[in-house]
Amino acid sequence: MKSYKEQMDGLRFSPEQKRQMVEDLLSARSGTPRPRRRGGRMLAVGLAAALVLAVGAAGASGALPTASEVLGGIFGGSPAQTEVIDAIGRPIGASDTDAGVTITADAIIGDSTSYAVVYSIAREDGQPLFDPEEVEDVEGRLMLAFGEAETDVGVMGGAHGGAWFYDADPADGAVQYVETMTYDQEIRPGTARASFRDLCRYTEDMRRETLAEGKWDISFDFAFEDCSVRWEGEKAMDLGGGVQAVLTGATLSPLSFQVDYTVEGGIPFDGESGRYDQEAVDRCFHDVPVVLTLTDGTELDLTHSGGGFTPGDGETVCRKSGVFSPLLDLEEVESLTVGEVTIPASDLR
Repeated sequence: MKSYKEQMDGLRFSPEQKRQMVEDLLSARSGTPRPRRRGGRMLAVGLAAALVLAVGAAGASGALPTASEVLGGIFGGSPAQTEVIDAIGRPIGASDTDAGVTITADAIIGDSTSYAVVYSIAREDGQPLFDPEEVEDVEGRLMLAFGEAETDVGVMGGAHGGAWFYDADPADGAVQYVETMTYDQEIRPGTARASFRDLCRYTEDMRRETLAEGKWDISFDFAFEDCSVRWEGEKAMDLGGGVQAVLTGATLSPLSFQVDYTVEGGIPFDGESGRYDQEAVDRCFHDVPVVLTLTDGTELDLTHSGGGFTPGDGETVCRKSGVFSPLLDLEEVESLTVGEVTIPASDLR
């Protein structure tokens, strides 16, 4: 049997497939909502990823950039967004260097279940990591990857998220890596420990080629202010096809959302195929509508975000969750609708 690496090295992708890969990472499959106008163990259902983090040192001036300077280009740069980012985001400021390459974490933002990190990768001598012609740019996303990346933030359980490389300033020789992650359990303050191996580029035939061979191991304080608002209770929902459910909780923060509901009855499992019945999964999870309505009439369709479900005896516990981009202004929320249940913003506290 071929190894995973051998199987991946054998893949070939057209330009259109590469573009779609980027869209899939950054859209609904990674938990990013799409805006439209008004008119036991949790089984992860979404893009699973191991979060990789880094910590960085201050520049020559000795001053760390603010969180909004780092995160503004990703989560919004308006005055209101800047205020939110600086309130709940944190600059980090330490680094690890190997083989002449430094990985530096610039800032982190998070809440009770989700977080996002931006960090930079640069050569010590100030030269670019690669010739621009060596690395393909697909709609602002660089076709780069780590050979290995692993992190431990002290959370046991399922997770889903997305990650991408981009170049914030082509003149400075560094590239940035962004990773977002949402867990199915509460994130608690502690220490993050991350490990990176080798920075690689994807060639035209989607094989990996090493650009910087090295090993980077980093630890840093992992904590941020949670400013989430929540609703807890029980509201019945009809999912169609005779399937009933009960909405049991909802959480919103500027960074992410989470909704919890319990479906009456289990989801059939086929022991021969090792799969859950897809029609039942779609009805109970994938196709359950989740829509966030803003005061200006904008609706964010969160239906196909990430999350997961936990089959049980006579019921299935479901959770949908994901990260916003740009950040959400909680003052602009009018309501959150799950299935046929609408929760007014006044009930989120």
